[in-house]
Amino acid sequence: MKDIVVYLRVERYIKQWLENALGNPVRFPARSYENELLHRLLSRRPQGVQPRLVAEPEEVAIVIPDRSDHKPEYYNYLSRRSQTAMVCAIDGLFRLALWSECAPLIGSTAELNAGIDEWCCRQGIDLDSREAVRQKFYRMRKTYRLTGIVLGKTYGKQSPLTPSKK
Repeated sequence: MKDIVVYLRVERYIKQWLENALGNPVRFPARSYENELLHRLLSRRPQGVQPRLVAEPEEVAIVIPDRSDHKPEYYNYLSRRSQTAMVCAIDGLFRLALWSECAPLIGSTAELNAGIDEWCCRQGIDLDSREAVRQKFYRMRKTYRLTGIVLGKTYGKQSPLTPSKK
């Protein structure tokens, strides 16, 4: 059977990462959260809405796997709200992959920048998008720090867990 796909508009670096990790068109693993979410969000195509046959440059094609209860021939439409939910799930998967490989490098800024560049290179992310990935990682680290979870250096400030010197 020919693959039936849906198209999602994602950030350029996420598209490059997805296609490098899961192929083009993207096939999520069989019991993955993203695959289950995709099936839960798919609905029948409304009358008068034609299926798209070609993706735009900033969109990623995602294969709808065949299921006996939701045949892709009939269930192949994602509403705008469903598209947003899928993009959020994919972004979460990207963040997990980025964080799990680059978090050990937090202790050193020079190693961190080089590590993020190396990670991007391995993941098929081009030079133009690497700064966006680096900023995403820094924002994630800052969010943790603002909630009281200090990872890596404390930037010259005393950690609340470090005993004071008297």
